[in-house]
Parts: sequence; C-alpha cells; structure tokens
Amino acid sequence: MKLAGRHTFAAGREVVWGVLYDPVVLADILPGVASFEAVASNEYRVTLPLRVGQVVDRFAGTLWLEHVVPFTGFDFRADGESPDGLANAHGRVYLEDAAEGGTSLCYEAEIEVGGRLSSVSGRLLETTARAFARRCLEGLERQVDMRTRIYTSLAAPVPPPTPTGATISRLAGLRRGATLLGILLAVVFLLRGLDRRRTQSLAQQVAEILAQPQPAARPDGDTAESS
Repeated sequence: MKLAGRHTFAAGREVVWGVLYDPVVLADILPGVASFEAVASNEYRVTLPLRVGQVVDRFAGTLWLEHVVPFTGFDFRADGESPDGLANAHGRVYLEDAAEGGTSLCYEAEIEVGGRLSSVSGRLLETTARAFARRCLEGLERQVDMRTRIYTSLAAPVPPPTPTGATISRLAGLRRGATLLGILLAVVFLLRGLDRRRTQSLAQQVAEILAQPQPAARPDGDTAESS
C-alpha cells in the first residue's frame, strides 16, 4: 500500500525542521506510543499499539532515519512485529517553501503488513494509515505553533501603550506647568543678577567717596586774630 500527502505550516523552514528532527517531538506526536528510545544516531526503538478495524496489535520495532539533509528532509524505514503479525514501512519526508513564508511538509510511504493485519481489507488499511498520518501532522502542527509563538514573543518589540484622553490631558498640564516653572526660574535668576550688579555699583560708589581726600581739621581752641 502506498501513501502520500502534504501539509503546510505557517512557519519558516528552520522552525519546522527544528520540530520535525527533534526526537522528543517524534515521541510526542506518534499516536498512542508506549515507548520511544534512541539506541543510536537516527535509530530509535519504538513500542506502539495499532488498531485496524477490530484488530488490535502491539508492535515493537525500530525506526531509522537515513540520508538526512538538514532543513530539507530524510528517508525513513520502520520494521515492527507483534505476536500475531508484522508491519514494515519505508519512504521519505521532505520540506518545500510555501507562500507567505510558510513551509510544506511532503511525505511518501509504502507500507506492507502480514499476519492478522493481512486479513484486513486494503481500503480499511489505507483509511487507518491516513488517520494515523493526520494525527501525527496535527501533533506536529501544535509543536510548530508553540515554537512560533515563543520566537515571536521573544523577537517582536513590545509597542508602547496608546495614550488615552486622560493621559493626554495630564501630559499637557505637566508641559504647561514645566513651562511656567522655567519662566519663573528665569525671572528669579535675572533679578538676582540685577541685585548683584546694583550691589557692586553701590560698593564702588562708596569706595570712591572714601578714597577722596578729607579737609584738615583745625586745632582745638584756635580763634581768629583780633584787629
């Protein structure tokens, strides 16, 4: 059975890739995953219950990511076994630029099943596989939205608050008060300057008077000559 699809995110390629290639995110978006453990670089041990119609199997297997090209995509292989069957899948996941700065995630997969699952109709298998892929993409969408909000809140400057009518009136009153205060201070400084100049002029006049020669005083008892 072959499966293909596309999903567009309202985020840049760097953000989508950072989420898609994160093992923690992969473990979170796989529906019903029981365990997800990294055993080597790009190799993970997975335990996952699957329900197809009336058939419910618990698969344990390995997921490999291969031919990884950062910010572009990777190939994948997955082998899983259960007590009553097996499932194998391989394909590719890749990113493309979309309109308005978005990113499209495209996937192609080929799936083979055996055991009890082989008794299920191909149409039901395809419906189940598409539902599984849709739930994975929904989980990925939530992760992308979360990181987009975080990056936006950190990068975007906070706009100044819009002043209200009361705030504008208050600011106008403060400006008028500041202007009047400035005028009063200027007048005070001017008057002080005038007082200093007047004081200096008066002191100069007094000094000039004191510096003038005084007439000699007559001796005591000195009288005019008699005729």
